[in-house]
Amino acid sequence: MALVTYVQHREMAEELAERFGFAVPPVDIRKIAEGLGIEVVEMTLPNWFFGVLVNLKEDFYIAVNKGMPDHSKNFTIAHELAHHQLHGDELAYMKNSKRDYFHREADVFAAALCMPTKMVKQEARKWCNDYHFLAEIFSVGETAMVRRLQEIGLLRDKLYPCKN
Repeated sequence: MALVTYVQHREMAEELAERFGFAVPPVDIRKIAEGLGIEVVEMTLPNWFFGVLVNLKEDFYIAVNKGMPDHSKNFTIAHELAHHQLHGDELAYMKNSKRDYFHREADVFAAALCMPTKMVKQEARKWCNDYHFLAEIFSVGETAMVRRLQEIGLLRDKLYPCKN
């Protein structure tokens, strides 16, 4: 089995956004899911439950908690899409000893899918790294945007006051 790195996961996610024609924010995560043949279903779920990717006889569904804010739904859908793209044959990750690792990979992929590097750099330049505004136009949480800007090297590692 080949060693796949977070860099490769980010590249895969960004290529997926490009393949679906997204050049400006926000990346429509639901449109990507639909294009991959995955139906997104919003459900009333416990507060602690964000979402899940379900494979029913080769039909894929993403169930997402309808009580969450839209930006959280977007990231959750992107996270579940990551499981589909990265862990296809190993979707029983909930019972797998690699569970934490799989979720970290999915988070890395989801961040790059929602906030592709090139797009973030372009918008950050226009808006002087205003992470509050950038989070809004990318339809993600402020904390996710700060982490992405730090990862790309556009914000220093320090605490930033975030609403979410």
